[in-house]
Amino acid sequence: MSLLLNATTDAIIALIVLAVVLTIAFVIVFVLKRKFGKDRGMITKDEPKIVNVEVKKPFMVNEEVVFLKNLYNVLPAEFVAFPHVGVDNLVKPKGDKILYNTILSQYIDIAIFLKATMEPVLAIDLYSPSPVAQALKQTHPNVKKALQTVGIPLMEYQLSEEYDLMELKAKVFDALPVKMLALLKDKVKNNK
Repeated sequence: MSLLLNATTDAIIALIVLAVVLTIAFVIVFVLKRKFGKDRGMITKDEPKIVNVEVKKPFMVNEEVVFLKNLYNVLPAEFVAFPHVGVDNLVKPKGDKILYNTILSQYIDIAIFLKATMEPVLAIDLYSPSPVAQALKQTHPNVKKALQTVGIPLMEYQLSEEYDLMELKAKVFDALPVKMLALLKDKVKNNK
């Protein structure tokens, strides 16, 4: 009888220990999820009635607008370009997030996508002819490495007042991945 009582007591103690460990683990997960959860955004415990922000002006400087207009003139219809695309919209973490977190607040000046699938095919880094402006706005080395890792070429282009459209088209087509050029050639063959 005492052997049965010892076995029951051991089982009860094991169940109590398991319940305590599970409770502690649940509390830790709940606290971490609440503190670091993605859905929290700008919400705080004492949510303000008004968030003190203003419109960022200008979204793009005039030279960037001129470049984007000219870029659309040379891009084939199969592509679409967007300004100021966050790098986190082009790449996602695969495994360790430490290096990925260094590029979260970074953006690409212009990103070109294949319109049918919205697959990013080319990133364009615009720079000013001014050496001071160039020094202030350089693409983060981790952004360059991330784009290289996923196979998105990074084209650097100097802003100017006017653009030679043939030169711009040649530079963009030289920078496009080979598979995109093959896709364009196949389309031209099929349309003839």
